[in-house]
Amino acid sequence: MTKAGGPSGQGGSFAPQGRATPGELNDQVDLCLDDATVHAVLEAVDSYAVILNGQRQILAANPVLLDALALDGPTRCRGLRLGETMECIHAGEGPDGCGSSRACRRCGALLSILATQATGQPSGGECLISLHRDGRWEAREFAVRTSSIVVAGHPLTLLTLRDISALKRRETLERIFIHDLMNSLQGLKGWAEILQGAGADATSVAGHVLDMAGHLTAEVDAQRRLLQAECGELVPDLRRVPCAGVLDALEVALGADVASRLIRMPISPEAGSLRTDPSILCRILSNMVVNALEAMPPGGLARIWFERRAGRPRFVVENPGCMAPEVADRVFQRSFSTKANRGRGLGTYGMKLLGETVLGGVVGFTSNWTEGTRFFIELPGDD
Repeated sequence: MTKAGGPSGQGGSFAPQGRATPGELNDQVDLCLDDATVHAVLEAVDSYAVILNGQRQILAANPVLLDALALDGPTRCRGLRLGETMECIHAGEGPDGCGSSRACRRCGALLSILATQATGQPSGGECLISLHRDGRWEAREFAVRTSSIVVAGHPLTLLTLRDISALKRRETLERIFIHDLMNSLQGLKGWAEILQGAGADATSVAGHVLDMAGHLTAEVDAQRRLLQAECGELVPDLRRVPCAGVLDALEVALGADVASRLIRMPISPEAGSLRTDPSILCRILSNMVVNALEAMPPGGLARIWFERRAGRPRFVVENPGCMAPEVADRVFQRSFSTKANRGRGLGTYGMKLLGETVLGGVVGFTSNWTEGTRFFIELPGDD
């Protein structure tokens, strides 16, 4: 099987643009409807499956996909491309819809489709996709496989998508959370052994133990909240808090060492207050600050400030760097990370998930060499 890779010679457009005419599309759909093999294949596949034409438009879809997307019949997705059917957040960014935006260059499904169409050989890979469905943002991961299928003499493409989101979530937990958990437990054990030895300063050791226990408790609580948010079970504790008080609490949560690298811009006395869950908001802002500092050389400084946009409260964290396009396009995907040696990938994903699905705000960023990289969370206004 060919491993999906970037096709060569595509130039700026990357994937071929253009779609079948309505007449051509109807003829292609009829070919699939009349073919017993197509029906048998689609019925046999227990994951998402579609038949695509040369323009990557859906001609037929299996019941698994239709049920998962709550589509009342196959006609709802015919003629659309995969990202348009699944409501990928990048599907409308390019001039020709799904497959034509900058972010599409790194789509595992598109790479696999193009590889099979170019070689006629099976291809596969993984597709990390961010969706916006029913007003809710979510990140999903799929194992992708494509193969060529000939229907009435016409070469088409069979695409299957197997949801591996749960597997990726477990792998991330094992790499990040359990690793951090073991480090914390080893630290607690070490301080306990010091306390057990002769001449130990019990007060000092107790302080270190309390600090590590607090860190461990915070990490467990953060993972619990993420799991609840993914299941739609996390209910925010909404209350009114002073805008300046949010940043006061953030500095305490970050600790003196990290807070010393954060420039806090003054907040006007007229800033007033906002209604939110202060604990969740503090967690989101902490992730923004830590990510900003990790993107800079040692000793670099980040800035944070509060502002209002059209009456909506907004916190912004800035660092002077600029993200590479391949990072910017995938920054909120759960399994993507620039820290390959540590296997992280929940920091920015957690910001987006908690900030939008739980707090009802908007989490985003801008990145250029003029203003640097700015992550923000904009919260609902009081109206």
